[in-house]
Amino acid sequence: MDKSKRYIAMCAAAAEIQKLWPRTYGDFYAMGDGRIECWLPQRHARRCIRQGFEVCRDGEVTRLTPFTWLPRQAQLIELAQVPGRRYDQTTQDYFNWAKSPYRTSDDLPVRLFDSMEKLWLAYVMDRRFFKRWDGEGWVRSLQR
Repeated sequence: MDKSKRYIAMCAAAAEIQKLWPRTYGDFYAMGDGRIECWLPQRHARRCIRQGFEVCRDGEVTRLTPFTWLPRQAQLIELAQVPGRRYDQTTQDYFNWAKSPYRTSDDLPVRLFDSMEKLWLAYVMDRRFFKRWDGEGWVRSLQR
């Protein structure tokens, strides 16, 4: 499981992915202070999570703590699936994509992203949301 600062930044910037967080047992997420925790329903049952923030009310004071879901590779593979297509077709598309030029250079995704989570996240963002990582954020892709 990738818990690097770069992966956390990529996930935090992927608002489309964050909205899809199903909050299931064993999910990893990063807190605003950089701590990484595991989602355990019995421990988090009383937490109110809205659009990536924990909302804590203490009398008249409301505190917002940012949460960033860190999808595991298997979860990203599930997000990459296209209704009506077989799993192996999506996997073949992924392998072809990973070995073709990324952005406007000859850089290949398999060279640019140093973990499978980063690579699959980049694939999902490119194929589902038409965005590519420019090193700092997700930008709208002009080409597919």
